[in-house]
Amino acid sequence: MTVLVTGATGLVGSNVCRLLVEDGMAVRALVRPGSETEPLAALGAELVAGDLTDAASVRGAADGCEAIVNSAAVLGGAEQDLEQQRATNVGGASNVFDAGAATGCRVVTLSTTTFFEHETPLTETSSVAAESSDDPYTVTKRAAYLDAMQRADDGQDIVVVIPGGTFGPAPTAERAMAPTSFNRLVRGAIRGRLTDYVAYPVPWVFVDDVASAAISAITKGQSGEKYLAFGAEDAMTTAAFLNAACELAGVSHRIEDVQIDPADPGALERYGPSLVALSSRSFPVPWFDNQHTLETLDYDPVPLRYALGRTIDWLRERGLLD
Repeated sequence: MTVLVTGATGLVGSNVCRLLVEDGMAVRALVRPGSETEPLAALGAELVAGDLTDAASVRGAADGCEAIVNSAAVLGGAEQDLEQQRATNVGGASNVFDAGAATGCRVVTLSTTTFFEHETPLTETSSVAAESSDDPYTVTKRAAYLDAMQRADDGQDIVVVIPGGTFGPAPTAERAMAPTSFNRLVRGAIRGRLTDYVAYPVPWVFVDDVASAAISAITKGQSGEKYLAFGAEDAMTTAAFLNAACELAGVSHRIEDVQIDPADPGALERYGPSLVALSSRSFPVPWFDNQHTLETLDYDPVPLRYALGRTIDWLRERGLLD
């Protein structure tokens, strides 16, 4: 089987490439010229120059493939540009779906949790909320998800995998430490650079587990279904997550949960619209129930402390905690 991976230089995408190669699959990576491609070439992935927002390059890259894993996205950082996010998160996803339809490929596309009804624990059957926050990340990812589900209803073979707060090592170390990455927060906490963080629960998950779920969805997922690639424990705040990392790293520094006023311009500047919106919501306990994913995809996420230990070792090996 040949699998096309978009977002292949990202944290999840590069690990999808790695695990596919380890499983004996042929991997084709759609990459932009000048991006961090050397680690992917070293894995044995076939590099195809192109851009997700260019329909012709996506369609050409998909020729001869049996599946596409779409992990490309512009994430919800402190500074967000609606048009940039719309171009990649909506237009780029649409180009992938079109390429899948034209070639008969199954498409596994990654989404997010932020636009679902969540008064009760999130499950694989949770509905899209009638109203959701208007931050660019949520708006664009919601539009892409609705597009995917409509196409699946019309008969196209599309499966959705929804990861939690993803962290961990990656072949593409530069991208794995991007400003929006949780790896960067782990490093900052261990180095004592963070003192507090906005409080809202996150279903933390090791990147290998997300990548494994996406790969399992190629052969085991059901078209038109969504799967929740979360960790082994229930959701916890970012401060609790980072404090576990500090403890494992052997440092005494700790992070405090803080409640913020969504109307505070300083909060918006520091955290960005996506996190500010999340901080104003209330969530159930438990946060999720993904039993269907565990059973259907044979999904078996590792414990949080193991995942954090692996991540800390990786950061140290690269001198990023010095």
